[in-house]
Amino acid sequence: MSRAADGLNQFPAGTQLPCAPRMQENPAGALNLHRLTDEPCQNVADLSAPPERQARVRGTARPGDLTMTLRATILGVALLVIGVAWVRYACLITFGANIDNSVPSGPALLALLALIGLDRLLAWLRRRRVLQAREIAVAYTIVLVGIPLSSLGIVRPMLPSLTALPYFAETSNNFADLAGLVPSWVAPTDEGVITGYFEAAPTERVPWDAWLTPLGAWMVFLGGFFAALVALAVLLRRPWTEHDRLTYPVATFAVELVGREGAVSPLPLLRNTLMWIGFGLAAVFDGMNVAEAMNPGIPALGLYYPIGGLFTERPWSTLQSVVFYHRPEFIGFGWLVPVEILGSTWGFYLLIRLLAVGATAVGYEPPGFPFLMRQSAGAYLAMAIILLWAARRSLGQSLRDLVRREAGGRPSRGGAWLVLAVGLLAMLVWANAAGMQLALAGLYFVAMLLIAVTFARIRAETGVPTNWAFPFGEAKKIILEATGTQVWSRAGMQGLTIMSMMNFLCRGYFPGLMAFGIESLELGERMRARRREIIGALVIAFAVGLPLAYAMHLQAFYQYGANVLEGGTIAGGYRTSLARGEFELLSGMVENPGLVQRLATGFAAGGAGVVTVLSILRHHFLRLPVHPLGYALATSYGYLLWAPFFTVWLIKSLVVKLGGARAYRRLVPLFLGIAFGHLFVAGLLWGAFGALLPGELYRRLHIDIG
Repeated sequence: MSRAADGLNQFPAGTQLPCAPRMQENPAGALNLHRLTDEPCQNVADLSAPPERQARVRGTARPGDLTMTLRATILGVALLVIGVAWVRYACLITFGANIDNSVPSGPALLALLALIGLDRLLAWLRRRRVLQAREIAVAYTIVLVGIPLSSLGIVRPMLPSLTALPYFAETSNNFADLAGLVPSWVAPTDEGVITGYFEAAPTERVPWDAWLTPLGAWMVFLGGFFAALVALAVLLRRPWTEHDRLTYPVATFAVELVGREGAVSPLPLLRNTLMWIGFGLAAVFDGMNVAEAMNPGIPALGLYYPIGGLFTERPWSTLQSVVFYHRPEFIGFGWLVPVEILGSTWGFYLLIRLLAVGATAVGYEPPGFPFLMRQSAGAYLAMAIILLWAARRSLGQSLRDLVRREAGGRPSRGGAWLVLAVGLLAMLVWANAAGMQLALAGLYFVAMLLIAVTFARIRAETGVPTNWAFPFGEAKKIILEATGTQVWSRAGMQGLTIMSMMNFLCRGYFPGLMAFGIESLELGERMRARRREIIGALVIAFAVGLPLAYAMHLQAFYQYGANVLEGGTIAGGYRTSLARGEFELLSGMVENPGLVQRLATGFAAGGAGVVTVLSILRHHFLRLPVHPLGYALATSYGYLLWAPFFTVWLIKSLVVKLGGARAYRRLVPLFLGIAFGHLFVAGLLWGAFGALLPGELYRRLHIDIG
């Protein structure tokens, strides 16, 4: 085999082959955030693609499409049902591992491996109905997007937001009065229904007649939100893929595992020796931690090291919250993160912590300083506006597609604008009908959509395998601090009550579903699925996943009681405490309306200013090693990311300096193996078999993934 042909095997199916590096073109005057890029030559899967495959990429109808799509849908829904049942037991009942919190989630990864195994089994048996790669993409997308709906970031915080006000009402708070402002179609009002939710029902049965109307109403609202997120993903994927050349590491990981379309080896990653070495390193790390949990006498590295404990005297005591986390999934996927983002993330985080030390030394200690999350909120909002401006030419073209189809007969993206408008309008109408002012609702929803855009960009460009790398809870805070609450409470507290009830949207990761959507679209493109098939899979994931999430949680809560599940004792778990704390803040606003918080708002504006300046500098100075996304990550999730990113930055910098790009590419399977090994051992094995151990052993090692 020639050297050139052998070189093709390094790349996953559907990726772009790099030519000589050159300065990236600046389409439509877009801000150049990437400095240098590799000019794409030709898609690996297209090098020898027959005409029928090329027609398939363009979306031409083929015989048997309906059968294949139906088969993939049935597989996806079946795997989703199994995954939700697993999440119920491992994450809600036994509360031993957050298999629903990783990216991809434990059930999604298991579904992908099951689909690969089924495909290989059918091929080995020489059956005709071997799964197509696009069928795997459709089925996997259903599970990938459906599982988060049942997770600790969406429905689990949603339900206590609907029930906490009447249940925790006391004479010392205003909960009872605030609960009276909530329409009956938004949340259940029957005292017995709510008591049964928190304390378990005597019959252990869910009173569905009391829940159907509120849950149906919220499904309409969330459906509009989800439609807007998917529409944004459709609109932005093309400029991010074709102009910015983003790599979508999470989608690449799935394509590498499947290894079907355009690959010489059927399973290139699973047959790579370096991948299994990385897998083994992660397995040893997790295995030692499990062994230590069972026998404390066995030494293990543990999950983190609190280096902040070394600083006990002022002003250095400000660093006591600094922790060195051992997160193999961040190290593994971090290998695919650009060096400047890695360095910017840990550099900005430590710089901000040192600035806090300096401020303490001079006696400047206002409450909340240095307002990391406010800085992050401003950074995310400004970054989204910059990204939309950079993609304005492509967005304008898609808007013109509303009245005509694109050249060459390709499907139009213009319809996504209509979906976006309808979704946002549905959200506004719903919120206004519930009692929220249109202006307040508009600010809130637009802020969440902008944060979703920046988070999707971070996942598309860096592949950070987490759902939490965004300023959670800040969309609401930044609005109320900038305007004050008095302006919204003059006509009554109903609007602020509904906004507080919706806090689970910005505190959880429902907006993060845009990242899953854009990754699924990229996955489908690489695995030869048509766009409408992937969009259909996204719709099915929502339409099936949300009712499953409703049923799973309510059945568990009415059987065991929400007060004692998910680590709760007698007053609910963490999600219940979040809802109660949110309403306590709201209760305080009744007597003491909040004023404009100029200092916190100033730090948010400062965060916006930093990413704006960095974006402009990277546009003009091509070799600037500081990246605005690194600042956004440092201020939002830096406390958890800085250590693994520093580790990868150090190794990657040395490898590239000593061995060049070739050495970097050869080590990609090793680091993907580290991520895969941790997700498999700590997510799948511990999440499945650890729950069979006695409860005290299982809870002794609570592994957070993501």
